[in-house]
Amino acid sequence: MLFRFGAFHRILGWLLSILGVVAVAAGARGYVTNAAINPSLVFGGLLAVVFGTSLVRWARRARRAG
Repeated sequence: MLFRFGAFHRILGWLLSILGVVAVAAGARGYVTNAAINPSLVFGGLLAVVFGTSLVRWARRARRAG
């Protein structure tokens, strides 16, 4: 692989995923309370989830490849 992925990247990926879910929930809470929705938080949270899960998958794949 071009880059070396290890435990740090796996932890960073999980952290990004969890923070992304929190950001989506915080941005979309206006939907439940009939207030304004914060689209930047929702979009940023979705991006964080995508990048976080990608990091976790790459780190796991690198660990299996040896």
